[in-house]
Parts: sequence; C-alpha cells; structure tokens
Amino acid sequence: MPIQTNVIFLYTDSLRRDFSTCYILQETLQALGYKTFICSRRNFLRFIRFVLPAKLFIIGQVNMLEDSFFLRENQKEGNEVFFMPAEGFAADEEYITMYPEDIDYSILNAVFFWGKNSLKWFSDHRTIDDNAKLIRAGYARLPIAREYDHLVNIKAKRIGFVGRFPAINDLYERSVMSFFLNETTERGRSQLVGRLNSESNAILCYLNLFDYIINETDYIISVRPHPNEDASVYDALLNRYKGRVEINNVFDVAEWMAGCNMIVGLASSSFIDAHLVGTPVICLDKLLNSQESTLHFDPALKWMYESCYLPDDISEVHTLLQSDQLEALSNETFNELIDNDFRGESELVFDQIISKVVERPLEVSIFDKGLLLLLKAVDFILASIHYLCRNKALQFDYSSFYHPASKVLKDVSCKIREKLDLSQYEK
Repeated sequence: MPIQTNVIFLYTDSLRRDFSTCYILQETLQALGYKTFICSRRNFLRFIRFVLPAKLFIIGQVNMLEDSFFLRENQKEGNEVFFMPAEGFAADEEYITMYPEDIDYSILNAVFFWGKNSLKWFSDHRTIDDNAKLIRAGYARLPIAREYDHLVNIKAKRIGFVGRFPAINDLYERSVMSFFLNETTERGRSQLVGRLNSESNAILCYLNLFDYIINETDYIISVRPHPNEDASVYDALLNRYKGRVEINNVFDVAEWMAGCNMIVGLASSSFIDAHLVGTPVICLDKLLNSQESTLHFDPALKWMYESCYLPDDISEVHTLLQSDQLEALSNETFNELIDNDFRGESELVFDQIISKVVERPLEVSIFDKGLLLLLKAVDFILASIHYLCRNKALQFDYSSFYHPASKVLKDVSCKIREKLDLSQYEK
C-alpha cells in the first residue's frame, strides 16, 4: 500500500520543454506554503508505486493515465489529478489521437487547454462528468516568453539552428531499420519516409550553411538538439569549428531563442516561441522541397509557415543570414492562431492553474517535509546511476542537482510570481 502524502507532485513528460512551467508552479506553490516535488518520465512510475500524492499536476500525453497504478488508487482515496497537454495545439484529425475515446476523463479534476479550439474539440467529441473541469488556461510559455524577451540582453551575434533529427540521430541509438520494422501501418511508414528524407536533406543544408557562416560572417552558430536526439554526436562540430559553434541545452527554448539574432530550421512548433520573443525565423522547408512531406507528418505545422521567412534558394538564405536588420514576421493568419489556440482566459496562465490546484487546501506536516527530503535523495541516486552509466536520456530523469534552473529562469519565475496576487490563494 503506497504512502499518502500532501507533497504535491509536478510531472513533466519532456524535461527540457516543460520544466520551466513546473518550476514556476513549484516556486509559486512553495511561496504559498506547500511542498512540491518535480519528477519526470523515467522515475515517475517508480515513485507513485510507493508514494501517493494528494495532488498531482501532469504535463504530458493523456494516454499515460489509462492504466496507471496511481489513478486506480486515486479513485479510492479521492486524490486530485490535474492535466495539461504537452502538445495542446494540433490539426483537428490529430486530437483523436491526443485524446483517446476509451479513457475515463472523469478521473481528472481539471484539464488545462491551451486555447478555445482545442477545448471546443474536446467538448464536442469527448465526455467528462463536469464541464467545469475544462479550463482554457492558455499556453504556459506565453507569459514565460514575454519575461525572457525583457530579461535576455542580446549582445553576441548568434544564429540558432533548431535540431529536428530524431529519426537519423535517435537518442536511444535505434536504427532506421528498427523504426520501419516497428511501424505497423502503411500511413506511418509513409510518414517515416518523408521524415527521413526531410532530415537527410536538412542536415546537408545545415552543414553547408555552417561553412558559409564560419567563412563569411562573424556570427556564432548555436545548435539546439531535439530532446529525442543524441546530443553527443554534435561534438564533431565543436571540434571542427572551435570557438564558433556551441551546443545549447538550456531548459527553455524561449530563453535560447531570446538570445539569438535569428533562428534557422525546419518547420517546428518552437517557431511559436521565436515569435513570442521577437526573434526572426528562416525556415528551410520550401528550399528543401519538404513542405508536402512535413505536413503529411504533422499537418498542424502549416500554420508555422505564416511566421517565418521561406527562401526559394540558397542565395536568398545567404542574404538573410547577412542581414543585420532582419525582423520577426507574423501575419493576420498567424496572429489569429495565437488568439484561438494559445491564448487563455488570463494572460498570466498560471493564475488559472494555481487557483484550481489549491482550491482544496492541504496542510503540510513534518512527515511530508521528511518524505520530500527522502524523495529528493532517492531521485538524486537514481539520476546519478543514469549519469554514471552515461545514459544519454538523463534529460528525462529530473534531478535538482543535475538540472538546476538557470539564473534567467529564476528571474522569470520571480517576475511572474510578482504579477500573481498570491493573497487570494493563501490557506
């Protein structure tokens, strides 16, 4: 039988992408007198077999809840589960996969949607016991990015390249053949072919652009690998372009983008963050003739083309890279996307989440404080085992020791907390 605790668990499925949201929630809840524990993908299921938190906030995929031991116990004990999707925006046909029909959504105490379109789709196609549980909270990185835009001072000339190579540079070193053999549908195999072609052509283009930037400009090249990539392979670039290339692994993509003069890459949902911090984006999809295959793989990315430069040829890319006056782009269509799919009822986002999480107050005991120390110690040991084994997926094994928040993220958290009226949430 697991131990009951009033320590609030904050779960982030993709550490680098959603850590900042959990970190800001942690700091805010702790300011209100609650004890919190951030955990991530690998260790989460281990912990909840032994510890049953009275409140659990999850950022991830909803289907992870379907057969969870925690949820079976949760229904018995009356504990609370709050869910925010890791991908809260998609094409309509993708919501079918994001929110499976056979899940009992009544086990959730709240679902925090990014925008009104995703909330409407859920309301029209899925059933929950109380529609008041469906909350249009907004995209959590909206207020986060605004603060990064204020706090990050761009001085060094830096061009950021978005890593989008999880198929040809798999974090777990799975072969391309294994991806094909494990894909069970014709559509999935077709999508994989398109993805492989796009990634192969893109890395060739990247390497040519790296040479051009090194030889023809004084920019620093900053590469940010995709979370599911093996970042160690990029050491070859560090050795080749000594001092002119850096590999970026800060938690929040908005912090990185705010520190770049421009971003280059294949179509990515991270272009939203670039837009929010005012950093111009050069998208290579048109140049590489990969728009059709990209949209076959991820239809929702069509809206990202409304916020970036789409050069026709390599000479146009060179001209853009040489520009000192490049401005961020966004048209009316893209602005409508932000309003409808990323903006909540409140610009702060976190006030919506906090008010729901603390609606039923908890009293933290000495036992809870001792248990939190034990959880952190065990978490450190488990993360250290991965580190000593040189496990490349350490980014999915959160530890406050191995993953300290950056100074800028701490400042962002403080700024957002100052804007929240914490007195209304006090126990």
